[in-house]
Amino acid sequence: MACTEIVQHKGKSIVLVNLANCSPQSTFSILDEAAVVIAKSAPKSALILTDSTNATYNSEVSTAMKNFSAKNTPYVKGSAVVGADAMRKVLVAAIRVATKRDIRTFDTREQAMDWLVSL
Repeated sequence: MACTEIVQHKGKSIVLVNLANCSPQSTFSILDEAAVVIAKSAPKSALILTDSTNATYNSEVSTAMKNFSAKNTPYVKGSAVVGADAMRKVLVAAIRVATKRDIRTFDTREQAMDWLVSL
């Protein structure tokens, strides 16, 4: 499976950014790939699902995630995250504040996708 792909859910397209089980080094290239895909979206139209299950984070990844989110904000209608443990939820909260976006965390991809397509 690709690390960034467009998936269909209930007739709507969602950009899946799959960071599951990624090392910090892999995360940087995946974020770059995802930014290109998201930037092709019309303003305020992209639905983004990030899977961070078992991903390894450090301070550089946290900074990269914040920059990635800020850069993509003009294109994003909604963002959801799955696989966020307590530490990752702190990062999601920081990104939410920095970007002034409603970024929600969910236990499963299905829950996240259902929420995204309801927007």
